[in-house]
Amino acid sequence: MLILEKLRGDMAVISGDSGEFSVSADMVKGCREGDVIILSGDVYITDETATEMRRKEILSLQNSLWDE
Repeated sequence: MLILEKLRGDMAVISGDSGEFSVSADMVKGCREGDVIILSGDVYITDETATEMRRKEILSLQNSLWDE
């Protein structure tokens, strides 16, 4: 799974199973920090389904911290 970690100027930092790497921010246009992304040709696009599932999972984990 690839996650768009941060956008810094003209660079984007992506994390994956084998660590972090940087690409041109032009390759992730339309993606937001925290999105699950996939490579489509020469650019990365947001995997909407995986991103939504990941956000719900993170929200559930956050909420469980307050349930105790």
